[in-house]
Amino acid sequence: MRWPWSRRPRVEPSIPAGAIRKRLRYVGKVQAVGFRFTVDGCAKEAGVTGWVRNMDDGSVVCEAQGTPEQISQFLRLVQEQIDNPKSWIEGRLDTAEAIEAKPDTHFSIHNL
Repeated sequence: MRWPWSRRPRVEPSIPAGAIRKRLRYVGKVQAVGFRFTVDGCAKEAGVTGWVRNMDDGSVVCEAQGTPEQISQFLRLVQEQIDNPKSWIEGRLDTAEAIEAKPDTHFSIHNL
């Protein structure tokens, strides 16, 4: 017997039709200023999946997956947060590379 409160149904990861994935590297003052949490919020607002992680060299790398429109919206939202004069973030997008799409279900913050 399965108890209704025991677990949520498992969602199998899949690659939506037309999905693209980008690996993005941000440099500058992007660590210890809430940048990963900002990226996470932007990803959720844009509806993209993937992850974000601090790197040992002081940069932040993320992979974002979604439709081209979702990725464009995500990049715009992140840039708006970087440009916000009230933000502690002083970074810039260093590299953006298209990579192969992967099965994902959500966006997450990874630790080293």
